[in-house]
Amino acid sequence: MKAVVVKEVGILEVQDVPEPEPNPDEIKVKIAYAGICGTDPLILDGEIAKGSRQDGAIGRPKTGNPKRDNIMGREMRTGVRILGHEASGTIVKIGSEIRGDFKVGQKVAMNYKSTCGSCYYCTNGMAHFCERLGPLSGVMAEYAVFKENIVFPLPHDLPLDIGAFLEPVSIAVHTLDIAHLKIGDSVIITGAGPIGLLIMQLAIKSGASKVLVSEPIAEKRKLAKQLGATVVVDPIKEDLLDISNDFTDGRGYNVCFEVSGKTAIARQLILLAEGDGTIVWVASYPKNFELGIPISYLRSKELTIRSVIASPYSFPRAAQMLPTLNLKPLIKVYPLTEAIKAFEAHKMGKDVKIMLQP
Repeated sequence: MKAVVVKEVGILEVQDVPEPEPNPDEIKVKIAYAGICGTDPLILDGEIAKGSRQDGAIGRPKTGNPKRDNIMGREMRTGVRILGHEASGTIVKIGSEIRGDFKVGQKVAMNYKSTCGSCYYCTNGMAHFCERLGPLSGVMAEYAVFKENIVFPLPHDLPLDIGAFLEPVSIAVHTLDIAHLKIGDSVIITGAGPIGLLIMQLAIKSGASKVLVSEPIAEKRKLAKQLGATVVVDPIKEDLLDISNDFTDGRGYNVCFEVSGKTAIARQLILLAEGDGTIVWVASYPKNFELGIPISYLRSKELTIRSVIASPYSFPRAAQMLPTLNLKPLIKVYPLTEAIKAFEAHKMGKDVKIMLQP
């Protein structure tokens, strides 16, 4: 089968690799669409070890235990590292030990990590910190295999390109969960990439009274406005502080979502939050970045600061939300064989969600 493989750091190839066959406790899926996530170029460039505990999308810091810190997955056991963790497809084979009501031909989307269900974290409502994650299966390929606890049925009439949004929508769902957004709240979202626009749509559906989106790329600002943003701002050419002061009547935002990954913006949001406001850092940031904000300032405003690294217990609800979101305008599709071209387009930043189609 064809697959998008990291040949070595910084070098991507579309290769012919062995087609995976499921173990008795696995399901084999024919991939329909695989999305490029912001972490994929970081994995390609060696800034994140795929599947390692350094990966912000995986969860916990490195522990020093190689069995826990280097879960590299099926693709690494065969000597090939296949990229990708956002995907949809149809079931083509079901292992003999599968107990769920799965059927060949069924539309599904997948989580990218299988938790053990029995470690300290899994039994204490923190499965995204699981100590014994199951093997990974890269999805930028014609086929992939998964444990049944990370395979989620999709509505039969849902287009599979929309279904491939399940994992990023689950991130947005979890982000809204921890933000505790209330009806009538004012919201700022810095960064109108796929996660930023998903958070925006869910925030509006959750009752945000007004939403400002800050984004330097004109095409993304236009899309944010089209999808419901109250105001869009170009942070390069416009003064975000002044505009926010007018937008919130000088009070600041009830909830601030930082999705750009820019350290200066992450720091600035602390100044833009209202008293008793909540700031959620959703992006990835440099390891040595420090805020440099006095604790006395945070204390005086009773601010809550949260971060997002995964989406525990969010996939079933995300699947329910998929048909309610306007996702088609976000999608740009490339054939799997043009993966290198697709990654180059991703770096340009004008397309919101690039998907590969085997």
